[in-house]
Order: sequence, then C-alpha cells, then structure tokens
Amino acid sequence: MDNANIDTQTEESEEKTKLKSKSSRKSALDFRKYTKQIWLAGLGAFSRAEEEGNKLFDSLVKVGEELESKTGDLADTTVGKVTEKAKESVSETKDKVEKILDTSVNHSLNRIGLVTPKDLQHIEQLLVQLHIKVDALIEENQQLKEKLNKK
Repeated sequence: MDNANIDTQTEESEEKTKLKSKSSRKSALDFRKYTKQIWLAGLGAFSRAEEEGNKLFDSLVKVGEELESKTGDLADTTVGKVTEKAKESVSETKDKVEKILDTSVNHSLNRIGLVTPKDLQHIEQLLVQLHIKVDALIEENQQLKEKLNKK
C-alpha cells in the first residue's frame, strides 16, 4: 500500500472518530435534555393532577351532597307513604277484628241465655208500645165512666 493511501485512511479514521465523539457528546446532551424534559413534564403533570384533583374532589362532593339530599327527600316520601298504608291497614284490620269479636261475643251470650243490648232495645220498644196502649185504655175507661155518671 501506498503512504498516500494510508494517510487518507488514517485521516478518514480520525474524522470518523471525531464524528463519533461529537455524536456521542450530542447523544449525551440530548439524553440529558430529554431526561430533564421528562422530569419537568412529570412535575407539571403532578402539579396539574393535584390542582385538578382538588377541583374534581370538590365537584364530586357537591354532586354527592345533591344526591344525598334527593335520596333523603325520596326516602322521607317513601317512609310517609308506607306509614300511611300501614295505618290504613291497621285500621281496617282493627275494624274487622272488632266486628268478629262483637259477633262472637253476642253469639256466645245468646247461647248461654244472657241479654244483649239488642234484646234490651227490643224490650224497651215493646214497653213503650205497651205503655201507649195502657194509656189509651185508661183514657177510654175514664170516658166510659163519665158517660155512666151522666146517665
């Protein structure tokens, strides 16, 4: 080989080494730059997440309060309706039980021969009718006596 050829190869080799050196320095600088940018982006994301997170949290609390208020009102309404239905049902059941008891008690009293309020009312009506007839007879008797005394 020729000395000129070797010199050319040596120069080319030195240039390649310089380019590689520059390239590796540039790569290291780029890596540091990107690493720093990634770090800063992470800090920015953390800061924004913290800021937005607080806003989101407050917003969720408001939504929760509204929902609780609505469900509380709905629960109160439902409890009121259920209470009314229960009262109606209890009242109806009480009336039915009273009727059954009255019927049973009256039937039992009649079987053993005791007087019931209905029996007393009937007797009272009969007494009133009898009293009216007796009064009519007394008056008729007095009129007859007066006629006899006049003759």
